[in-house]
Amino acid sequence: MRKKVLLLSMMIVLALPVFAGYFDVGITIGTNAHLGERNLDPSRLKLAWGAAIGLTDVWELDVQANTQLVPTFVDTTSVSFLVQRALLGQRSSGGQTAGVGINTLIGVGAMISPYTIDGRTTLTHLLVSLTPITVGSPVTGKRERLLAVTLAYNLQTKQVGVLFDLLKFDFYVVGSYKDYR
Repeated sequence: MRKKVLLLSMMIVLALPVFAGYFDVGITIGTNAHLGERNLDPSRLKLAWGAAIGLTDVWELDVQANTQLVPTFVDTTSVSFLVQRALLGQRSSGGQTAGVGINTLIGVGAMISPYTIDGRTTLTHLLVSLTPITVGSPVTGKRERLLAVTLAYNLQTKQVGVLFDLLKFDFYVVGSYKDYR
């Protein structure tokens, strides 16, 4: 039941921005590791998937599901919501101009997960994130995000964990150069 609720909420969040007229929408795929809370989350490797939604020229909403791959294939899934700001300039101009090709993102957000003492899915973590390197922009059609580190404060256990994304790819379905010809 929990997996169905998480998947349904992800589909709704991914579908709404396509019709809302945001700057851009990208499909995200990559890796994730949850470090520091091994007693609550025994996974070592996760598939990160979701959407990067451009809210303005410098702000974006990152909705990311992290599905466990190791040690149990496709077991638990958590969903993170981050509001991020580009620090080095425009991520997208909303037109034919590409924006800054190399950027840094900083953000805050929350995570819904089953990483609680009793294992129920609820709001579990507050997040502060830094992505030191992004290469590409929505107008070019793709972007790579490297070495994202997120501090995750668990509201129940009062522990601080680390979410680490080695590499994530964003493939833009709305807001790329194809939309501005």
